[in-house]
Amino acid sequence: MTAPLTVTEDAADRTASTATLVERYRPVFDEIGRGAAARENDRRLPFAEVELLRASGFTRVTLPRDLGGEGADHLTLFELLAELARRDPNLAQLLRSHFAFVDRTLHAGAPSAIRARLARIADGAIHGNATFERGPAGVGAYATTLSRDDRGWRLDGRKYYSTGTLFADVVGVLAVPDATTGLGPDPVSVLVATDAPGLTRVDDWDGFGQRMTGSGSTIFDGVRVAEGDVLTRSAVPGHAGAFVQLVLLAALTGIGRAVVDDATRFVRERTRSYSHASADRPRHDPIVQEVVGDLSAASFGADAALSRAVAALQRAADAQHPDSSTPCGDEDRAEAVVAADLATAQAQLVIIPAVLKAATDLFEVGGASALGGQLALDRHWRNARALASHNPARYKARIVGDHLVNTTPIVAWWTSGEA
Repeated sequence: MTAPLTVTEDAADRTASTATLVERYRPVFDEIGRGAAARENDRRLPFAEVELLRASGFTRVTLPRDLGGEGADHLTLFELLAELARRDPNLAQLLRSHFAFVDRTLHAGAPSAIRARLARIADGAIHGNATFERGPAGVGAYATTLSRDDRGWRLDGRKYYSTGTLFADVVGVLAVPDATTGLGPDPVSVLVATDAPGLTRVDDWDGFGQRMTGSGSTIFDGVRVAEGDVLTRSAVPGHAGAFVQLVLLAALTGIGRAVVDDATRFVRERTRSYSHASADRPRHDPIVQEVVGDLSAASFGADAALSRAVAALQRAADAQHPDSSTPCGDEDRAEAVVAADLATAQAQLVIIPAVLKAATDLFEVGGASALGGQLALDRHWRNARALASHNPARYKARIVGDHLVNTTPIVAWWTSGEA
């Protein structure tokens, strides 16, 4: 009989654990950060950096300790992701589906099933994503199909925005079962090894920001799928939608911290000034100091919004965990999920404008020398803009207002397609 997976409940223990793990991974994150500007300039895909994260144990950090992980909760994970993004937000985003898969599996049910699904992660595998498509499929519909023939399950289709899949060992694919499967019309999740025959990964992501996330195409041409790797999706509302949005917000929050870091470093080292400046050196100029103070406040606000939203996510996750020490009824669980979705949308409306403005105002601390290509300070705005363009915030503002005024339910999962 397998031991139950436990949920840490004590807030003081959680705080101590977060600080310990942040300190443990700081040297790894710092090593990744040292080459971030050069990677941006050269568009060098971070295969070596992903391997460093794998070797350090970071990709297993949310696994239970008896599966080789640290048992990190949401509060810890999202602080770690923000600190990783502080060095390079590409790395934080490309692991979004990896940590989302672990989280979904931990909340899936019986411990035996959890352990079977997480065995690959425990062995070091990295999970990628192939959900969204370009093409004629409508909003919420998919052209990728799962069928069955005399050889078993077969997967065919083409995905785009396959974030992280270039670096992954296994990919989760959203597909529509056809009539041969007997599964019904609802989409299913399919797990496929990225070296499977018929699977092709294409580095064709051409966005101007987050350029090294591997968010290009994944093609499936008669890819064979194992019987146990076809997973039906739960119809019970959960916190998965808030989770994946908060990974993006953690990456944005990390960019906000990096803006402050780079502004502070730039001003300390700068010796050139202007005839009309307020001091002989920029570091002594009250106007420059004011700009740095404003950047710090913007980062502080992003930190606070992320913390509030992640706390709501943690409460929702605890309410849904199959081995929670504080079991909740269906109504309490549903309320916790709604609260997490609401807090995540509200955090988006705080973090996005704060970080985007800070990434622009950063250039007020220096003149043309701040535009130097080797500094790559423009990467902060480009990467923040790319992250902010996921699920446009204007829609979230309207949805939050509609919910508060009319008690209209908040959509828990966001998708796209042809109108």
